[in-house]
Amino acid sequence: MKKIVGLTVGLVCLAATLGVKANTGSSANLKVVGTIKPAACTVHLGATGGEINYGQIRASDIPPNAYYPLDEKTLPLTVNCGSTAAQMALSVTDLQSSSTVAGILGFGFAESQNFGLGLVGGKRTGGYSVRLSRLASQGANLYPIKRASASGAWLYSSSGLVDKYPYQHSWSRSTAATPAFVNSITGTLAVKAVLNRGSELNLSNDVPLNGLATLIVTRI
Repeated sequence: MKKIVGLTVGLVCLAATLGVKANTGSSANLKVVGTIKPAACTVHLGATGGEINYGQIRASDIPPNAYYPLDEKTLPLTVNCGSTAAQMALSVTDLQSSSTVAGILGFGFAESQNFGLGLVGGKRTGGYSVRLSRLASQGANLYPIKRASASGAWLYSSSGLVDKYPYQHSWSRSTAATPAFVNSITGTLAVKAVLNRGSELNLSNDVPLNGLATLIVTRI
């Protein structure tokens, strides 16, 4: 599988403007404005550069009339936001959302948790879920939390399942669902792929798995 997970980090910006208010008298006002941004957060997904690779899958193993789940695979997750403790938010955008197969993940999954595995010859390859687990900061366990948008209320997420943007995800020190002030966190990103029915794939040729998502972590 090529690049199930990609990383993007926002740039730091320091902006200032000078403005002089027009005045026909003997005085004028000088206005200085700007914003000093904290250091950008960095995200690291193991030594593979964020790639989950399922290797070769035998076409003969895929049933013609049923979805075919693959094993869950994991990547180590590290997020660092510098020397000053901060509340952080993680958002994940599916860059293959046009290829999702509705309902492929099965019972207990929302469609907002269904990431696409790409198209081959116009046929949808399948889908995958993403889950946060084993979150910790400086040896203390953290709990996964999420909200439906940047203005929504935070809720405890017992499953740790990741929903697509505009959902935001974070971590708290308890199930009270308040983002923790931390410098950095470690954890595990778990991915579980499910292939489409064999009858929906062209199994006479190679079918590459091509999931791609972008993770962005920001201070909040």
